[in-house]
Parts: sequence; structure tokens; C-alpha cells
Amino acid sequence: MSIPVAIVAGIARGAYERARARPVRPSWRIRVIPSNQIRHANLRSVWANVMNVADQAGADGVHLILAHDREDERPKFSELKSKCYRATWLPRILSTRYGQPDFIIAINEILAFEECWRDRIRPKISSPLLLPDSVFSALESVSNVWDRARTVHRDRDRIHAVEKAIARFRAIHWKDRGWRDTNALVFVRNRTPHGSHGIEPWRNKKLTFQLPIGTHFEVRHLRNGPFNIVDQHGNRQTFNQYTNIDPHGFVRGGR
Repeated sequence: MSIPVAIVAGIARGAYERARARPVRPSWRIRVIPSNQIRHANLRSVWANVMNVADQAGADGVHLILAHDREDERPKFSELKSKCYRATWLPRILSTRYGQPDFIIAINEILAFEECWRDRIRPKISSPLLLPDSVFSALESVSNVWDRARTVHRDRDRIHAVEKAIARFRAIHWKDRGWRDTNALVFVRNRTPHGSHGIEPWRNKKLTFQLPIGTHFEVRHLRNGPFNIVDQHGNRQTFNQYTNIDPHGFVRGGR
């Protein structure tokens, strides 16, 4: 049976090497990637390894537990893969306390919250969270559901509030067996997946969910006329009939 992976990354190497106890949680496989610096938490030198381990993890997904002493540099790490993985930042005081009781308690609290998130928020194949948020134009009152699902933590937002927002999104945008946005574009998940040859591994995941190979939406205008979309790269494209778009907003053909 596959179980999710928790990657604890960037903690001071000296603390990791001195530790007599290691965090253990039977419902998770915990992988530790310490900093290359003995006394300091630092992600820069190990980030490529962190992403490689995350991208190669199994279908049950990954949670990143990160430590980095430079707080002004933290956003660039968490944003790089935020569409496919969730991340929790360790309090700075814990970055040199690997294996200490307070460190192990903190890891268990983080993973207990993630278990709740996975049970109640993590998308399934029919979830609106799999819609390409860079392309789908949602009503303003529910346009932040993707961001809230990514960023909800024990000290920010509440899981039940995010659940309600997702339910509101569904009530507003699910119409006639498709997702309809404010630009009258209809997104229908195609049940005949395209191939995924050459696609970066991270694009096969969204919000820790392993996408079935080639998952995409067929997009048409409600009145079957020409329409414009702005793709993942910010480029405006025009289609006369339809286009195929994956959950990250990458266009995969059309006419």
C-alpha cells in the first residue's frame, strides 16, 4: 500500500547528525534532506535534490516541511512548486533542534493537520481544484479557492471554511455537466487522456493529487463561437472551436 511522503528539508546538518531520535509517523514515510551547512538551515544547496525526491514520489503525494534561515528567500522556494505540493515552514528555532522532543512534536502536529487536509480538501478527479486556475475565470467571491486550498495551515484559515468555499464554487460554476466560467467558457474534463510524453513530472500532480496520465479539459465557448484565453505563460491565444488545457493551464492543441 502506497503512503504519502513527508520531506523534511534544510535543517542544520549538525543537528541531524547528532540526533538520537528520529521523527516517526506510521501513516507517512519521512525523508530527511538536511542542509549542507553544519550550523544553519539552508535550502539553496539541496533544493534540486528536494524537488527530485518530490517529483519521483508515489501516487499518494508529498508534503514539504522546510527550514531556511533567510526568511526573505522563503517565498521563492514555496512558490516554485506550490501548484503541485504543499509546504509548511518550520519555526526558525526548530531548525537546529532535529530529533529533540519539541521538534518531533512539531512534525507530528504538522502531519496530523495534513492528514485532515488530505481527507477533506485534497482534490479528487471531480474536484474544481483541478481546473486550471490561471485560465478559468471564476466569480470574484470564489476566485481564491485554489490559493486557500494551497495555503491553509493550522495558523492560517480553517479547513471547514475552505470546504465551504469549494462547495460555493461548485454551486456557482458547475452547470449542465461542465464547468462554466464568467467568460462563458465551458470546461469539460476529457475522458480520453492525451499522452504525457516529455512533460515535466511536476505537471502530473496538482495539490498533491496524482493526475491520471494526460488529464486535460476540453474548452469551448458556450455559444460555440471563437474565444480567447490567456495561457500559463501569459500569452493570449484565439480559438475558433475548442482548445485542450491541462490542470496547470498549459494549452495542448485546439483549433
